[in-house]
Order: sequence, then structure tokens, then C-alpha cells
Amino acid sequence: MKTALTIIQIILCIILSTLIFLQSKGDNESNNILSEAISERRGWEKIIFNSTLFVMLMFLLSSITQSLI
Repeated sequence: MKTALTIIQIILCIILSTLIFLQSKGDNESNNILSEAISERRGWEKIIFNSTLFVMLMFLLSSITQSLI
């Protein structure tokens, strides 16, 4: 069981890292705090953001489960 959870955590870690890197903004965009607060996520950006939250939650749950076993 612990081996399966470890493999799941490795896979989730790779997916989570990929999703976080996909969210990074380029240097060409404005780094103004006000413009970031106003911007709204749409399309693929929203899907990637929601997927990141889901994978992060799954990783957290698998970590807690593994620590309890």
C-alpha cells in the first residue's frame, strides 16, 4: 500500500510541477499589481488553474494518507 501511495505521489508531483510551470507569466506582460488584480482567467488559463488546485488537493490528501499508514 505504501509503495502504491509513493508512486501516486510521484506522479502527482510531476503533474503539479508541470501545471505550475504552465501558469507562469512571461516577461513581456506587465508586472503591475493593479493590472494582475483586475485580470480575469478565461479559457485554458482557467482550466489549468482549476486543474492545479485539484491536483494540489489530491497530493495533499495522498500525503496525509501516507503519513497515517
